[in-house]
Amino acid sequence: MTTLFDPIRLGDIEAPNRIFMAPMTRARGTRDHVSTSIMAQYYAQRASAGLIISEAIGISQQGLGWPFATGLWSDEQVAGWLRVTDAVHAAGGRIIAQLWHMGRTVHPSFNGGVQPLSASGTTAPGHAHTYTASSRTSRADPCARTKCLRSSTIFAARREMRCARGSMACRCMPPTGI
Repeated sequence: MTTLFDPIRLGDIEAPNRIFMAPMTRARGTRDHVSTSIMAQYYAQRASAGLIISEAIGISQQGLGWPFATGLWSDEQVAGWLRVTDAVHAAGGRIIAQLWHMGRTVHPSFNGGVQPLSASGTTAPGHAHTYTASSRTSRADPCARTKCLRSSTIFAARREMRCARGSMACRCMPPTGI
């Protein structure tokens, strides 16, 4: 009979056990959405899990609306996540990235007032908000584009996802090359 401690193969990933760490956003990044040394330590301490799924990592400024969440759209952010994956690998673990775009739940205050990109022309009632020094501020008007997107917007979104995926793909797998 199979147990939680038996290995399992998931595509190219050979996990030594079936205990996986689910993603959770801990808001430990910098104001510039860069992973920190405390994050590298946190994930490395959990390297005995069969597989770690990272916290959600934003693929673009336009798609991130969570304070101190991390991203992958700048060289500094990629370098921060590579330090995290290197720490996990050094401890014998495996980690994969959960890529994130928050769509209609992003409050424009996170993007310098720019409307967030979304598949829907409505906000997420009760969910698209931000905090000011004195209160919680909701977003009442639609935060998404309701017309057809320009091809340049589509290509930019594809490029952001490819960049994020490509920047982590080689390093998120176990150091054995699997």
